[in-house]
Amino acid sequence: MTKNKILIVDDEPNVCQFLAEYLDYKGFETVICYSGIDALKYLKTEPFDAVLLDLIMPEMNGIEVLEQLKQMNIFVPVIIVTGVRDKKVAEDAMSLGAVDFIPKPIDLDRLEQSLIVNIKNLQ
Repeated sequence: MTKNKILIVDDEPNVCQFLAEYLDYKGFETVICYSGIDALKYLKTEPFDAVLLDLIMPEMNGIEVLEQLKQMNIFVPVIIVTGVRDKKVAEDAMSLGAVDFIPKPIDLDRLEQSLIVNIKNLQ
């Protein structure tokens, strides 16, 4: 059975490592990016089953990444994982194609369920 491949995009290495270890344990394959710019490079060349995307990052924030994905016609489930708790920001992210908005600290059960549901909906 092939593992679902998840791109983790966050400028905080400890968050990336924590998520990667958890998702690897749960049977997912993970790739880590520390910037939106690097994430877009990966997404142009490699298929992913889902993306976990932080909003607040230097150079290019999560909203800008979503806008770029839309312009490039790259359709992948994007789950926003962020410390931002602003309803307007969540609505903006969802209107740009994000499939879920999970605040930090991350509820790991909710994250896993969101991945399972959104990857299944894509297939």
